[in-house]
Amino acid sequence: MYKFITAILITLAFNTGAQPNTIGLQYTDYSASEGYSLFSPKNSSKVYLINNCGEVVHFWTCSSTPRQTSYILEDGTLLRSGTGFVEKLDWDSNVIWTTSYSDFGISQHHDIEPLPNGNVLILAQDEYTLAEILAEGKNTSFSESLFRLDKIIEIEPAGTNSANIVWEWKFFDHLIQDFDNSKPNFGITEDNPGLLDVNFNAHDEVDFTHVNSIDYNEALDQILLSARHLNEILIIDHSTNTAEAASHLGGNSNKGGDFLWRWGNPQTYGQGTESDRKLGLQHDAKWIEAGNYAGSISVFNNQDPALPEYSSVGIVTPSIMTNEYQMTSGKFDPLEFDWTWDGDILGTPFNNVKQSGAQILPDDHVLTIETSKGRITEIDADGNVIWVYINPQASDIFDQYENPSSINAFRATKYSTDYPGFTGKSFSNQGPIENLNSISDSCAVQASAHLEPVKINQWSFSPVPASNELFFKNLTLTFKGEIFDLKGNLLIQFDQNVVDVSSLSSGTYFFMITGENFIYRDKFLKN
Repeated sequence: MYKFITAILITLAFNTGAQPNTIGLQYTDYSASEGYSLFSPKNSSKVYLINNCGEVVHFWTCSSTPRQTSYILEDGTLLRSGTGFVEKLDWDSNVIWTTSYSDFGISQHHDIEPLPNGNVLILAQDEYTLAEILAEGKNTSFSESLFRLDKIIEIEPAGTNSANIVWEWKFFDHLIQDFDNSKPNFGITEDNPGLLDVNFNAHDEVDFTHVNSIDYNEALDQILLSARHLNEILIIDHSTNTAEAASHLGGNSNKGGDFLWRWGNPQTYGQGTESDRKLGLQHDAKWIEAGNYAGSISVFNNQDPALPEYSSVGIVTPSIMTNEYQMTSGKFDPLEFDWTWDGDILGTPFNNVKQSGAQILPDDHVLTIETSKGRITEIDADGNVIWVYINPQASDIFDQYENPSSINAFRATKYSTDYPGFTGKSFSNQGPIENLNSISDSCAVQASAHLEPVKINQWSFSPVPASNELFFKNLTLTFKGEIFDLKGNLLIQFDQNVVDVSSLSSGTYFFMITGENFIYRDKFLKN
C-alpha cells in the first residue's frame, strides 16, 4: 500500500506541473530497512548520516575531502581516511587521533578497515622499476618504466598523533611465472592457485592488481580483497606474523601469505576460459554479517560479463572443509553466483563502470551506491527498488532542480537504529541537505504518524487544484481529517466531506484522514 500512495504522490507532482527532483530523496515506498545511511561526498569535507526520509540526523565536518572511506565505530567515533592521513573524530567532529601516511612512507588508496582490537588495515601500493620486475621473471616484452602491486599494512594507534606498523603483506612476495626458469618464482601456474602469475594479461599492465576494497572476518581471521584489474576477489590469512605473511608457510592455514581462495576469473591461475569469468572490474567485496546470507560474500560487479549494459550485485558462498577452501575441476567453488541483481532504477540502468559498492542488510535488503551518479538505492529481498537518494553535494550544495555534477560518493553504509555506536548519542533532525524536497517532506509527515496507511476504496477528492473548498466524495465513515504544510505543521482539522481551505496560501499541502481502522494520506495543490 505504501507503494501505491507514493506512486500517487509522484503522479500528482507531475500532473500539477512540479519538476521531478534532481537531488536528495527521489523515491520511497516506506519499506526500507530501519536505520541511518552514512556517506561522504568525495568533493566535500562533510560526512553525512541521513534517515530514510533523506533528512540529516547528524554530520561531521572534517579538515579535508575524504580518501574514499568512512566508518562509524562501535564506540561512536568516526574512522576516516583523509588526504594524506587517517583519523578518528568524536561525535562533535573533534579529532581524537590522527597519523600521517608519510610517516610510514606509503601511498594509501581506496580503502581502510578497522579491526576489533582497535588497529587499522591500510591498503597501499608499491612501485617497482622495470629492472626490478624483470628480475622477478616478468616477460621481457614488458617495457614500461614502472610496475605497481598492492600491499596491506596494519597499524596500531599510539597516543593522539602516531601509530606503529605491526603487520604487513605484499603481492610481490607471492608471485609465480613460467617465462624464465632462471629467474625466481618459476613454476606451473595452474598447479599454484595460491600465487599470482606476474605475466597474466591483466586489465592494466602497469597498475597490475589495483585492489579497491579490503574487509576482515574476525571468526576466520582472514582478509578479503577485491583486485579490480584481475577481475577477481581473493582471501588471505591474517593469523600470520609479517615474516610468515611474506612466505608460503605459517598461520592457521599453514600457507603463509599465499591466497587461500580466489574467485571471479579462474584464468588468473590457468583455469577455464573467458566464459568462466564472472566478475568485471568489481568493487566492495565483503563478508555478509547477518541475515539468510550470513557468512557469504557480496560484491558490486561493475561490468558483469553476462550483462554488458548493466552493473550487478552478486553473492557467492565459498565452500570450506577442515580449514581448506574447496575446488571443483581445478576452480575454486562456487562455480556460479548464489544470487545476483541487476535492473533499472526509476527508469535508468543500474550501471557504473568505476568504484561503487553494495551492502547486504540483515533483512536481506541490498543498499547500493553508484559512485559517479551519487545515487544510493535500496532493493528489497524480492528485487524491488524501494528507496532512491542522490547525493546533493559536490564542493557546494546544489539547489533542487539544478543539474548536479561531481556528486561522487565512494561508499554508502547503513547502520541499524540500535547500532552500539549510537548509544548515548544525540541526533538532531536538520531536514534535507538540499534547499527543498517535497518527497522528503511527505515522507516526514507519514513517518510522524507511526501508522500503516490503508487504501479507502470507492472515494476521491476534488478539485485538483483546489480553490476555496476541498470535496471528499463517498467518504461516509466516521473520520478525523487534518491538513499539514510541507514542514508537517498542522493547519486545519475537519470531520466533514467539505473542507474550507480558503485560508491557505497557494502551494502544496498534505492531508491525513484517520478512522477507527484506517488511515489515508495524500497531497493536494491549492490555487
